[in-house]
Amino acid sequence: WNDTTLAYFRGIGALTPGALGTAMRKFGHDPHDRAAAALLAGNPKYVGMTRTTCVPTLLRGGHAENALPEYATATLNCRTFPGVAPAEVQAALQTAAGSGAEVTPLGTPAGTNASPLRADVVAAVTRALHVRYPGVPVVPMQESGLSDALYTRSVGIPTYGVSAGFIKDTDNHMHGSNEGIPVMSFYDYLDFWYSLVTDLAVGH
Repeated sequence: WNDTTLAYFRGIGALTPGALGTAMRKFGHDPHDRAAAALLAGNPKYVGMTRTTCVPTLLRGGHAENALPEYATATLNCRTFPGVAPAEVQAALQTAAGSGAEVTPLGTPAGTNASPLRADVVAAVTRALHVRYPGVPVVPMQESGLSDALYTRSVGIPTYGVSAGFIKDTDNHMHGSNEGIPVMSFYDYLDFWYSLVTDLAVGH
């Protein structure tokens, strides 16, 4: 966990009913609460905000339908939680795979710490969002996917991704061939970014 993930679960937990919302609030106030952490980890939407995840994305093996395969490989996509060293993830995978398999990285995995949750950035994002949507609560969130922030954070530049677009869950086709955003969100972003950039640039 980090300041951002704890703030997220406290904030979104206050808006989420039932056992899930209770677990969010408990984890946000005490990340050592194992029961709350386990419930969040069991939810595909939130597991990446509580720990490193690795899933098989490509499987290869054999050359014919009537012959035993001479080899088999599995490619795993790991999304490493900020602050966790890639070497630790590789070692854990090797332990899970056993001595009969070899775990090797593709390329050179990079690991970095999370950017600090800066009050001035959160305040500027809130002001920019409220230009079009006054009163909408702003909750910090750690993105579970990869972005270029990995490279800027690795050289000591605090980096933040911000969003002002609203989209229904049923229209969220991230990484799909039909990925996109609503037209209104496009115009929301124009106003949002103009306000945010001019706000943060004052005095610099």
